[in-house]
Amino acid sequence: MRRTVTSTISKAMEEGRPLIVAIGDIHGQIAQLRVLLERLRTRPLREIDRLVFLGDYVDRGENSRAVVDLLIALKKERPNTIFLRGNHEQLMLDALDGPPTQPAAKEGFVLHSEQTYLWLENGGVETLLSYQPTDMLHWKEAIPAEHIAFLQATQMEYICGNYHFVHAGVVPPGMKWEDAAYGLDPRLWIREPFLSYKPLIGGRLIVFGHTPQPDGRPLIQRNKIGLDTGAVYGGPLTAAVIDPDAPILGHRAATIEIVQVEYMREEDDPV
Repeated sequence: MRRTVTSTISKAMEEGRPLIVAIGDIHGQIAQLRVLLERLRTRPLREIDRLVFLGDYVDRGENSRAVVDLLIALKKERPNTIFLRGNHEQLMLDALDGPPTQPAAKEGFVLHSEQTYLWLENGGVETLLSYQPTDMLHWKEAIPAEHIAFLQATQMEYICGNYHFVHAGVVPPGMKWEDAAYGLDPRLWIREPFLSYKPLIGGRLIVFGHTPQPDGRPLIQRNKIGLDTGAVYGGPLTAAVIDPDAPILGHRAATIEIVQVEYMREEDDPV
């Protein structure tokens, strides 16, 4: 599905100004990702345009390894692409880096640390299975060094023009986030009070993922755009084409184009 509002986007293209294409949570949905990228390339996606992925490439879905392979190849093809870190990338990195403790087993995997347990409990089992480890005692060796380097290089946030891109959101000014006491980073984990907050934060519109929208439509408000539309739960994979220099007030009518690929099963993968 494609929903288009073209005023400032068309003008930006006519004037040769770069656009940003933000892409929501993928969670191992390789078939939808391939189709979405192909649609974006044919719109067309110019060399000066920048892709910004909002994080959560892995976990829950069955093809996380293939997704990371594709994103690494895409970075080589389009070096200006931005990859933000999601909470699931952080969970995976913590599991890979976690200090060893008394080994225990979960679904055949050896849990070297509490971090490993937390990762597997939150969708990491599907990710690990996609790497097809042959030795469960040394499952970390199944993760290619290139993939670990990719995850480590992900950014926490990206600001361009009038837009602030981040995986989960930010703490609104003057408010407290209760989970900060656990040492979590709100940019990876926050929901409330960010989701309910209506004014602009820092004078910019925030583009985020993390919180799946129940109706499969992106959340579009005056101060935020939410692009997690539940691809791994049967919803579409969503991208937003954005003119970063357009005025953000009235963005609903002038400055974004939504591109969606409906849910696809693995057997529907075009490759």
